[in-house]
Amino acid sequence: MDLAIIIGIIGIIVTIAVGVYFGIKAIKPKVPFELQKDLVKIRAKLEQVTLYLDGLPETKDKKKKALFEKGMSLMAEYKYEQAIDSFRECLTLESGASAKSALLNLMGNCFYARSKWDQALSRWKESLEAAEQAKDQQGQVAALGNLGVVYKDKGEWDKAIGFHNKSLKIDEKIGDEHGMASTFNNLALVYKDKGEWDKAIEFYNKSLKIKEKIGDEHGMAYTFNNLAALCQTKGEWDKSIEFYDRALEALEKIGDQRGIASALNNLGEVYWAKGQLDRAIESCDKSLKIKEKIGDEHGMAYTFNNLAALCQTKGEWDKAIEFYNKTLKGLEKIGDEYGMAQTFNNLGTVYRAKGERGKAIEFYNKSLKIKEKIGDEHGMAQTHNNLGLVYQDKGEWDKAIGFYNKSIKIYEKIGDEHGMAQTKGNIAVLYKTQGKKDEAKKIFEEILKIFEKIGDRPSIERVRRHLSAIGRSA
Repeated sequence: MDLAIIIGIIGIIVTIAVGVYFGIKAIKPKVPFELQKDLVKIRAKLEQVTLYLDGLPETKDKKKKALFEKGMSLMAEYKYEQAIDSFRECLTLESGASAKSALLNLMGNCFYARSKWDQALSRWKESLEAAEQAKDQQGQVAALGNLGVVYKDKGEWDKAIGFHNKSLKIDEKIGDEHGMASTFNNLALVYKDKGEWDKAIEFYNKSLKIKEKIGDEHGMAYTFNNLAALCQTKGEWDKSIEFYDRALEALEKIGDQRGIASALNNLGEVYWAKGQLDRAIESCDKSLKIKEKIGDEHGMAYTFNNLAALCQTKGEWDKAIEFYNKTLKGLEKIGDEYGMAQTFNNLGTVYRAKGERGKAIEFYNKSLKIKEKIGDEHGMAQTHNNLGLVYQDKGEWDKAIGFYNKSIKIYEKIGDEHGMAQTKGNIAVLYKTQGKKDEAKKIFEEILKIFEKIGDRPSIERVRRHLSAIGRSA
């Protein structure tokens, strides 16, 4: 049914595992083997933020070293609250501003991992102040980049762009090409979410150019992945597959099993969008096997999410619910509230498809509660939109309009033209259902211009079909 397609219900969480590529910065050569293992595990969960360690791995103070290493080990085990306690105790023993910046940054990373975005912001702002006091430019870059990431997640895109641009100025000043490439990549991700897709492509290409110049094959692979995800959003499926294949080729060359698993997962999403469900399931199964082999619980949770969405597409509701519950179990284990909110939203979508509207509303409200708690305005707008759909299904049109207007108000606040157009599209469909053809036509013509401006091909086609149907019935 066109209604469900035009509004873009959150069915699959895209590129969650390979959204941003940051290297671990400012680690000096002598890193103990156990710490190296912890860092690999930590990065699997926190690929979107910078882990800045300064000289902490080499501290001569035995107590500080023990507390730091204990905190890192706890982070690797997803025990973030205990890790924060360990870093906080270490902070009381530390007098150097640069090391303080690193510890505060790590505390921010832990809060971010728990989706406690406001606490993460506070720690990263303190980290930035300490780094500025120490004239530690790498520490400043790490804090600025992380602030940009969390503001992106909150949907406060102009703030995110501001922090990334400050980071970029320092990268350019100190001649850190790897940092510049990472920041260009992160700016692209913000513009992608903002719906300014041409700008996103421009920044991805800037990132790619530097990575090719410095021979960063790992970084190139991740940028190919991100370009693939953007083409996927635009509905350019064949281009998307081409970029994912290039990412896979690069990842296989360097033996990055985690990256291969993520790219296979994302490739499955494109085949899902193309309607090639068997190929989608094959890609997701391959991804899941690798993640099980390397013990990537976070990645497994998101592949279960995608398998659930595939079952949902096939109308296998009970299987979809089973996979979403597996997703929830994994996300609860590692304390990923953001992912849990999305999964509750997805369960709401399944129950809506099953016609169990009461349960759909229950799960959408669970999703909304978490999103309000963590300050995810973008997610709140999406879930208000989806609640509008359920009430529209129930024929409670005034309630539906009320939720759509809540959604639009948030989208206007955060500057998301694309999301706003999708929700307005739902109002137009409702008006069309009510026989208010002139009102519906006016909205469809308005949002068509937005979709054409940003290049959203699937939405352009659907809106044109609605306009054509209105024209035929006139």
